[in-house]
Amino acid sequence: MSTEAVNQFLQKVTEDPQLQEELAKALEADNDRQAATDWAAKQGYQFTPDELWGEIQNRQSEFQQRQDAGELNEEELEAVAGGATPAVVTAVTAVTSLIPKPKW
Repeated sequence: MSTEAVNQFLQKVTEDPQLQEELAKALEADNDRQAATDWAAKQGYQFTPDELWGEIQNRQSEFQQRQDAGELNEEELEAVAGGATPAVVTAVTAVTSLIPKPKW
């Protein structure tokens, strides 16, 4: 269990459209963080839902800081502008769907 395993898992999902589809299915569960963690374990990645959640929050914070500073790379700029490939959109959607929605 480690942040390194979470990073390896997220990198692998970003690179593999089949894994993106499988992860998207896992995220349809009521307890999506646990379902994603269980699914990742079946793929050989061992980490806790809290470790996954922590890394997602960290990545979102870093992305927001770079976006605010105007430091996004070409791929990130295209994704923000809506020109991303389906693989990038799926990966971003899968990861960001783990973020709790505000209860307004």
